[in-house]
Formats: sequence, structure tokens, C-alpha cells
Amino acid sequence: MISSARNDTTTKASSPMAVGRRVFLGAFTAGAVTVAAGSEASAADDEYTQYTAPAKFYGDSPTAYVVAINYKATSGDKAALNVTSDNPASSAMYISGKEQAARGTLKIAHVGYADGSDSGASGLSIDLQTPGTAAQGIYVTATQGPTKGALLVLRNNAGLEDFVVKGTGLIGVGIDRGGTAKGQLHVVQRTKAPALAVEGVTHLADVGTPPAKLEEPGLGGGLLYAEGGALKWRSSQNKVTTIAPA
Repeated sequence: MISSARNDTTTKASSPMAVGRRVFLGAFTAGAVTVAAGSEASAADDEYTQYTAPAKFYGDSPTAYVVAINYKATSGDKAALNVTSDNPASSAMYISGKEQAARGTLKIAHVGYADGSDSGASGLSIDLQTPGTAAQGIYVTATQGPTKGALLVLRNNAGLEDFVVKGTGLIGVGIDRGGTAKGQLHVVQRTKAPALAVEGVTHLADVGTPPAKLEEPGLGGGLLYAEGGALKWRSSQNKVTTIAPA
């Protein structure tokens, strides 16, 4: 049974929304709303309780979650929350937020095991089911125009951006944390392993316009490029040498 302090108004819709009883196995509280496990807990997996749609939970406490679900089972392959949809025209779940603090709209915390026994686990697991599907695994876009923040940041080593895709589209591998990528792909060697290892053929396409200077002279070195099929090198002193003719 659902009891709510917001019972002064009841809205009836033409079509009900089905919510699986299995969702309520552990019981949960939703602000003023409490859903308790009792006889529901023994319901079969394919049994559902019909609730008038849209079912809404409200909460305004700054110290409590609007909905808290605690699944106490320590074995089996079920989950605390199972959301499915048969509608091919829309997403199974929408999540939106207005964060300003250092928080994600969706926060995932994997509480791991120090002995490494969770090597098969992950913070996020995506399974693109059905052979031949053309679905994209991870898709990031900015529908209202380019953003300023990074599109992807992977950090595991102190002080480093192990992998970052800036909002400008520049990519950094091993650059300083918070640093700016100094090229379309900026790779910094941090170990004895080479900064770039290629197994196979590398194709260096002809440049449309030969570089007139080093855009990042502070890095030293020079520019390696192909022009008209010839391999050339422009030094930090802007001297061009043909390494291999066309």
C-alpha cells in the first residue's frame, strides 16, 4: 500500500502505469511516501501492481533522499531497481539535474574490494545486445551549441589527465591535470614505454598547406609531415629538410 501526505488531490489518467512488485522487495521510503514489503515480497516476478499514471513522488528535504531503495540480498542476480520499456520511440529513463557543485547528474560509486577480487566488476557496464545492432555504446553531444567543459575525462594517476577530450575537440593523453592539449592529439610519455606504439602501417597523408612555423615552439623539436608524397621535417629553427623524396 502507498500512503502519502500529499493526499489532498487525486488525478486519474486514462491509462495505468505498471510497476513491478519485484521493485519493492527491499521496501523503500520516498519523502512522505512509504512503500513497505509484506505480502508483496512473495509475488511472482511476472506479477505487477497497477498504479494510476503518472505516479509522482515529491520531496523537499535537504537532508533526505526523495526515494531510497535498499536491496538487502547478498546473492543472486537480481537488482535493487529494474527499469524496462517497450517503447521504441523514447528512452527507458530520463535523468536531468542542475548541478553546480562537483557532482555528476548521475553519480555512480562502486564500493570495491581491496583484495582485487572484483576484477570482473565495473562502475558502468553497457551491453549492446542483439547481433547486428547499430546502437552506439556511448554518445555525447551538445544539442544547444558547443560547451566549454571537457567531453570526457579519465583520471587514475595523480596529477594527470590519463585521457581527456576537451570541449574544443583536442585530445590529451598523459598531460597535466587541468592542462591544455597542445595539438589535435597530445601524448606525453610518462614511463619508459614509448609515447606511441603502432603495430602495422602508419599512413601520413599530404598536408593541404605546409606548416610555416611551429605553433608550439616551447615544446622544441620540429614538425614531421608529408608534402606531395615527400617526407619532410621542419626544425625549431624553421629549416625544412626533405627526408625522403616522393
